[in-house]
Amino acid sequence: MSKFSPYRPDYTFVEKVNRTRVLVGASSKAIWKLISQGCGFAASVEITDRCNAGCHYCYVYPSHWDQQQRMAGYLQLTPQEHRNNELQVFEVLEKLHKKGVVHLTLVGGEPALAPKVIQHAAQIFPIVWVVSNGAAKLPPLPNSVSVFISLDGLKEYHNRSRDPKGYFDKNHYGNLTGMSAAIARNINESERGAFIHLTLTPPVISQFSEIVDWLVADIKKLRGIVVSGATVQNHLDPLAFKLEDRQRLKQLIANKAQEYGWQLFPFNKPKVNQFLFDEKYIIRKASDCVIARRIESLDFNGNSVGKCILRNQAVCETCVCNMTGLQRAIEKFDISTIRGVISTLFS
Repeated sequence: MSKFSPYRPDYTFVEKVNRTRVLVGASSKAIWKLISQGCGFAASVEITDRCNAGCHYCYVYPSHWDQQQRMAGYLQLTPQEHRNNELQVFEVLEKLHKKGVVHLTLVGGEPALAPKVIQHAAQIFPIVWVVSNGAAKLPPLPNSVSVFISLDGLKEYHNRSRDPKGYFDKNHYGNLTGMSAAIARNINESERGAFIHLTLTPPVISQFSEIVDWLVADIKKLRGIVVSGATVQNHLDPLAFKLEDRQRLKQLIANKAQEYGWQLFPFNKPKVNQFLFDEKYIIRKASDCVIARRIESLDFNGNSVGKCILRNQAVCETCVCNMTGLQRAIEKFDISTIRGVISTLFS
């Protein structure tokens, strides 16, 4: 077995003690809010509408827009209007902080284009997750922040999927080109490193083993891999996961965990994958979804974007979002899952 060792930044003893103190306090607050109110400890916020990629399938843009239109931002604002609107994000974050939110996920657009917002969030929230396309340089971040880079598949597949017009073709890093090269370079040159979030479609499942091998070999500051399936807006969409797709991917994760160790998949421990892929746990409607019920999903004006971050157009029964399985496993007090999450929060 080729054991995987996650990248962990170096911290002083004092920094580790302070981090432990903050996380214990945040966990206590989250547990109390769950018991007393059933929600309110976590939120997701779109901190910018701008993007440097404009993926064709992104749920925040009109479906008929091309890549160039998407890169301009879904609100089509002037630079000055963008600056004014981003000031509102700070107000949204402050309101969430006052409500007792302890776990904040920052999305976009591309959140790396709003580094000041990330820095501010890190100052007031004990746990901050940033979901990025990885094509922009990652700013220096405190150890309360974890970065998750979205990936669709193997190197060239990802380049075609995310950058059909070839805006990133001039990027080169090692033997990589295009957006894949930018991602590897930005993670390896960052201080914190990053998790890779694989959001797969059925045609790519067969490449899963090869994708994992590539990531372990080329991403030197890889903290782990998170596996999800794509959620679509029509259950008849050919990219919607069938039951056999779910079960196949579940087995493939288990196979690579046997090869590298479960540390490579800290958010896809067996109990999580059971909730994520088994037929009896498929989410049929938003009221069945722990994420839709308990986590606010807001735009940067502080308005709800819908039942979850994927908006109301997403068909729940096609959802293979890792966070749904993760949250359910945590609430069942699955020790392996809780240990996996804790290990990432303390690193």
